Amino acid sequence: MIPRKVLIYGTSSSGLLVFDEPEFSEVPIQVPGGTVDPDEDIFEAARREFHEETGLHFKSGFDHLGTTSYSFVRDGQLHTHERAYFHLKLPNDLPESWHHYEREPSGGGKPILFRFFWLDLRLARSRLGLGMEEFLHRIPA
Repeated sequence: MIPRKVLIYGTSSSGLLVFDEPEFSEVPIQVPGGTVDPDEDIFEAARREFHEETGLHFKSGFDHLGTTSYSFVRDGQLHTHERAYFHLKLPNDLPESWHHYEREPSGGGKPILFRFFWLDLRLARSRLGLGMEEFLHRIPA
């Protein structure tokens, strides 16, 4: 069974919400998201993952932009998963940056520190890692 993932493009007048991992500088800039649990609805997974990763809780407003397959090579093996992309319009009064711990990493292990900040949408195409820029063009203007 192909693993399913959700990715959330959170935007405000400040730009696109992204994060890095201060304790792991080699990890590229990402958008919030994660693994869909077995039999979990992708909208519920998007809400859950966004909350777990950012500390922010929104029950609605997740607009499904589309779904695609993403393949990559890790440790010499080809991996593929399905990615469902969402857009979430965020309030303009959020902080310029903040830290939050992902308490339940999908791979297990200790909590991971994330540093959230805003990135200009025009820069996001070249700055996001891991193919996460694929559906940026579908964010409504």
